Formats: sequence, C-alpha cells, structure tokens
Amino acid sequence: MITLKKNSDRRIKKGHLWVFSNEIADPPVATLVPGEIHELGDASGKFLGMVYANPASLIAARLLSRKRTAIDKEFIRNRIEEAFQRRQRLYPDRNTYRLIFGESDLLPGLVIDRYGDYLAIQTLTAGMELLQPLVIEALVELLEPRGIHLRNDSPTRGLEGLPVEKKTIYGHVPETVQIPSGTLRFLVDVPNGQKTGFFLDQEANRDIMARFVWSGARVLDLFCYSGAWGLHALAAGAARTVGVDSSRAALKLAQENPVLNGMGDRFEAVRGNSLDFLKKLRQPWDVIVLDPPAFIKSRAQIKEGRGGYIDLNRRALSKLQPEGILVTCSCSHHINQSDFEEILMTAAVQSGRRVSVLDVRSQGPDHPVLLSMPETRYLKVVVCRVI
Repeated sequence: MITLKKNSDRRIKKGHLWVFSNEIADPPVATLVPGEIHELGDASGKFLGMVYANPASLIAARLLSRKRTAIDKEFIRNRIEEAFQRRQRLYPDRNTYRLIFGESDLLPGLVIDRYGDYLAIQTLTAGMELLQPLVIEALVELLEPRGIHLRNDSPTRGLEGLPVEKKTIYGHVPETVQIPSGTLRFLVDVPNGQKTGFFLDQEANRDIMARFVWSGARVLDLFCYSGAWGLHALAAGAARTVGVDSSRAALKLAQENPVLNGMGDRFEAVRGNSLDFLKKLRQPWDVIVLDPPAFIKSRAQIKEGRGGYIDLNRRALSKLQPEGILVTCSCSHHINQSDFEEILMTAAVQSGRRVSVLDVRSQGPDHPVLLSMPETRYLKVVVCRVI
C-alpha cells in the first residue's frame, strides 16, 4: 500500500485523482515501479482507492478507482463502455467525438478520439502505457473499428519518462479521414495532424459563427490549422476568409477542405507566422479569429505567456472595423477564465478600443470538466465586439 502523509488525503477525499510525490509517506517514492498498481491509504492506513504509480513524475500516483478492485480487462472495458454510452447520449447521430478524456472519464492518462470507423489514442502516463493492451482489446470488442492509431507524440510523455511514438496498432488507418462538422465536412490527418488530427474540443463552439458573422463579412482566421473556423464563417455567409498558419501540412488541409465544401473560391490559405501577418495588416477586418496553441505550458511561463496573449489580442483588436468581432481562445490551463478576461481587458486598453463581451464558451461536453479537478478545465473562448 502507498501511504500518505498526515492531512495529504484531504484533496483526494474531495475527488481529486492526483497524488504528488511530496505527499507520500511510505514507501520511498524512488522504490516505486513505473506503472505498477497499488492500494492507496491515508496516514492511518485507511483504504482510499486503487492507483498506478510513477516515481519519475511529480504526480507520483493517479487514482483509478475508489473501490478495492482488480485493474484488469473487465475494469478497463467497463470504464470505456460507460464513457461510450455517455457519448452516444450526447451525440445520437454523430460518430466523431472525444471518447475518453482522461481524468474526467476516470481513466487518467488516456485520451481517445473517435473519427467514425477510426480511433486515435494517446497514453500519456507510465501506468496507462502498461494498460494500453487492455484498452486496445476493449476498443476492438466494443466499437469494432477499422483502424486504431497511436498518437503517443505528446511532450507530456517525456515528463513520465516515456518515448515518443506514432504507429497504427490495429487494422489500417488512411492518410486522411473525412468527418462531418455541422453542415460541413473536413479531412482529418489522424496519423500526423496536430493533436490527434482535429480540434474536437472546439466542435461545440464553431456554431457561434452563424450568430456573429454576417453576410458579406471579411474574416481572418489566424492559427487556422485545417480551416475549421474560417469555413464555418463562410457557411454563415462571410464573403471571404483568409486562413493563416505556419505549418505546411496544416495549409495543405486548409486548401483541400474549402474545395471539399464547394468554397474554394472564397477561402485563401496563407503560410506564415500569424502574429507577423497581423503586424503587417493595413486594412481592417470584420471578424478575426484567434485560436493559438498554448502560450503557457508550465507555471514558469505564466508571466511571459500572459504578455504574449496581451500582445496578440491587442494587435487583433486594433485591426478590426468598428462593430467588428473578435473570437479569441486560449487552451492554456494555467490561466483561468477570469485571468483570460483580465488579459483581454488589458489588451483593449492598450489598443485604445472599447470592447463588449457577447459570448463565453469552454470545451465541448465530450471534454467534460471534473468539478473536483480544475486542471480538466482548460479551454477559454470569448467573443468580443469593438464598440
């Protein structure tokens, strides 16, 4: 049994799933075997749950169950089946979504995205790495996919002492998979695209284009990846969208997806640094979308990252027409919604623009937030109007 120090059980008892290395009294953290299953107890030895351990990580143990149970194929299958049933209730007519969102689905360290008949998997911890064969077996039995691809290329794996790898582990996965998104369709690069191929966490948010984009509007989609925000703007009536991204592979998708939807003549894909593109703009735009990668990936980067967000949003606000719309996002979980709105207020003051907030969003319901774990809430989306 892993025994906690006195009072270190309080957060666990409130529903948190992480045990930090400095909270463990016994055994010595260095003696733990990466991925090994243990019972967890409080300072008196009272049972708290089943965990897997990793001495190489600051998060030395993660809770899998609050019951004394075997962590076997049946356990993994039941967890995945429960999550699958929840997604079916959420999306009875859709087969593209995040199937497993780690801690929020009580499978810490595991991410599974479903793209129709194909699955993309990330195992982010040593414990989940050892359980991966059971995960694959359960998925094959439950969903009968045509292919399963491992996207174990997240930097998070380095913190767990795990190697980076990408490979098809079951069946066959094509170079691109076609998925629906609202009334549109997109090509997704499951083997090599950003994240697991598509930004599914924004799927519940792109419908705001229908509310805030008007007929004839000119839309600038920065950090556009495969063009999802910009194409939804065109579907809402925009006259023209320019999508900017620094990735050659992303721009290839951003050029193909408008053609796929019969909008090739209204979408222009530009390869370049989005901030540099913004700096060089001369003409104002009606709508600007900012959906950048995380600027803050650790607490040490908070100050620098805040400055980056302020600068980016200040420049975007200054390039909008009066009554123009800014859709701005942050996926940095180290800043919360209040922090992000304070950043936007600072950017508005520095740009000399008065701004009103029209809508506030977060990640979609297939990326649920575990209330006892604020770390599971990461995406902020704010829609602003320049007054």
